[in-house]
Amino acid sequence: MENNFSNNNNSSQIEDAELIDLGAIWGSIKRRWALLLACVIVAIAAAGGGWRMTPAEWKATAALQIGQLPVNPTTLIEPTAQAAERFNQRQLQDQALLSVGLPLDEQDGRVRLLRKTLKATPGKNTDFVDVSVAAYSQEDAKTYLNAAILALIKAHDARLAPLIKNLDDRIATNALQMSEAASEKTRLEANLKNASASPSGGKFEPSVIAINLISKQDDLIRGLTAERAALIDLHTKTNTFPTTIVDAIYVPERPASPKLSIFLAIGLILGALIGTILAMFLDRNRPKTTG
Repeated sequence: MENNFSNNNNSSQIEDAELIDLGAIWGSIKRRWALLLACVIVAIAAAGGGWRMTPAEWKATAALQIGQLPVNPTTLIEPTAQAAERFNQRQLQDQALLSVGLPLDEQDGRVRLLRKTLKATPGKNTDFVDVSVAAYSQEDAKTYLNAAILALIKAHDARLAPLIKNLDDRIATNALQMSEAASEKTRLEANLKNASASPSGGKFEPSVIAINLISKQDDLIRGLTAERAALIDLHTKTNTFPTTIVDAIYVPERPASPKLSIFLAIGLILGALIGTILAMFLDRNRPKTTG
């Protein structure tokens, strides 16, 4: 019983101490409200000055559609998640920097900003990727994002080009085989017709062989026709296409950062905090009273 009473007594003392401390803080704030207000005003003014001194950054955004390879079933040149990750890789960033005439030196603020803000987000269950980057001017933001996108498109074109050539070669081979099959069929039909029209008449066995050969050519032509249709369908823009920008690169008229509201909010919080600490410091020797 004595221990329980002692614990309850200690708990009450702790709660009273907390209430006294909070009361003391509130009392200091009420007595030193002018100081607190002055601290808030100074902090907000300093935050406004910091906002003006911080370089403005414009953010450019664009949407990419990842291309498809000429294979069946159709396949993306690169998974969207993998394509998005490319923008975080130094190799693509270096290609973009060199293409716009920027050095690779990390001491250049423009280079650091590009590496820091170049981001891509893959779309869910789509073949689209959203890309963005920031720069110190509206025009630079657009230029840098375009350079990064072109670096990715160049990498994708390098993979797509040989497959397109292979598809074109297959279509050309098919056309040649089709022409040869049609010519052979025409020749066989002409021979059969000439044999039938001869004074002695066409013999039965050679005629049957010729008809069988013509039938085989018909089957070959039908197979080549179906193959050509499949190849042409695969070559259409619906099934095979390069990686492209879906819409024009967008850069708002106003800079994306710094935001004045954020600076002012930080200034307000810091000013209130500093003012409260100063008020408590000035009242540190003031006798505490409990009401």
